Amino acid sequence: MFANFLPFLRKPPPVSPEVAFVREVKIHRPVRRSRRSEFWIVVGWGLIALKTSGTFWLVERYEMPFNPWWIVLPTIFAAAVCTWIYWRRN
Repeated sequence: MFANFLPFLRKPPPVSPEVAFVREVKIHRPVRRSRRSEFWIVVGWGLIALKTSGTFWLVERYEMPFNPWWIVLPTIFAAAVCTWIYWRRN
């Protein structure tokens, strides 16, 4: 492994006393959950349910040579991760 010595080759910028001290501290309140976002999450899960039932019906109807879970599981997993991130973001 090689150490990065490039910062040592150039001179550091001069620090003025005004920059060296903290001028202001801002405290951010947690973001509230949005009803609009939760509505779209529910709509998305409803569309995933429709896609899942449609996929199972199409694979059975047309006798496709694969298991429908190969399509359904990645969709459910991705949606679950997105929903989990939304609920855990605070």
